[in-house]
Amino acid sequence: MHDRNGTPLKVGDTVLIPAKITQVSATDDYCNVGLESVHGRRPDGLKETIYAINTGVVVLHEAAPKSGDNG
Repeated sequence: MHDRNGTPLKVGDTVLIPAKITQVSATDDYCNVGLESVHGRRPDGLKETIYAINTGVVVLHEAAPKSGDNG
């Protein structure tokens, strides 16, 4: 078993899953997001989706461009 770059994986390794936020849901008690993987899976290239992951376990990597931004 290996990652996207061919690096072997084993139980206990820590991995990153690049994903874009597709949904946000917030109440007074919790904040959750829906995610879609940036990279497609093997062998069909489809994107993976994860719903209702608590924002307490995610870290912002790159903010979305502001409206009207060209870059």
